[in-house]
Amino acid sequence: MAALATALSIGAALALPPPAAAQDAGRTVWDGVYSEAQAERGRTAYARHCASCHSADLSGSLEARPLAGPRFMQDWSEDTVDTLYTRVRNLMPFDDPATLPDDIYLDSVAFVLQYNGFPAGEADLDPDRLADIRIEGRDGPGPVPSFSLVQVVGCLEAGPDGGWRLTGSTEAVRTRDPAASDADALGALAARPSGDATFGLMSVYPDPTEHAGHRMEVKGFLIRNPAGDRINVSALAMVAAACEPVE
Repeated sequence: MAALATALSIGAALALPPPAAAQDAGRTVWDGVYSEAQAERGRTAYARHCASCHSADLSGSLEARPLAGPRFMQDWSEDTVDTLYTRVRNLMPFDDPATLPDDIYLDSVAFVLQYNGFPAGEADLDPDRLADIRIEGRDGPGPVPSFSLVQVVGCLEAGPDGGWRLTGSTEAVRTRDPAASDADALGALAARPSGDATFGLMSVYPDPTEHAGHRMEVKGFLIRNPAGDRINVSALAMVAAACEPVE
């Protein structure tokens, strides 16, 4: 599979098991989310459909990003297995995407997780529960890494250097869509609590002066910097016409 990241979630009832979503709440790739048998099937699928581009050792090539090691975590940490699976299913193999059975894609993802050192469990990956499985390092969740495509929500204001910045912002979260969210999604963002982050904004186009003092959604590529984090903006959209903090 080529270019993964470029192209690449009472009474008697008490005796019942909780719903699937409740069972999976807070699960991570360290909780044994695939089986050894599934990963072995995935090893065969990977060799047949993926290794020609991503290499037998998942180290990548000139045309395909690595699927193991630090580059894998750079691309996928603080995201979910569902996002990874969806990307693989929709875009791979590069020369004939979305043509394999879903179980082949699931098995391949299980193999990628195994190769990256995440432990096996008793059951196969369940496509209905992937959105609840977070990809994170052994030490637990961390900040979204630099150069990730992210979404934040905060107050747009002019910066001291003549540029623009977002204040009272939520922390950066990964997104896979560089375009502004649709109206329904922007409406839901209006209820998201304010944060205390500040991001300098780069390459803001068109001129956002009319939105100064508005609560805005910003998407773009995150640049971590000791002097202050910045976002190279891909999209800017109004969430609310005022910047009052949301509790």
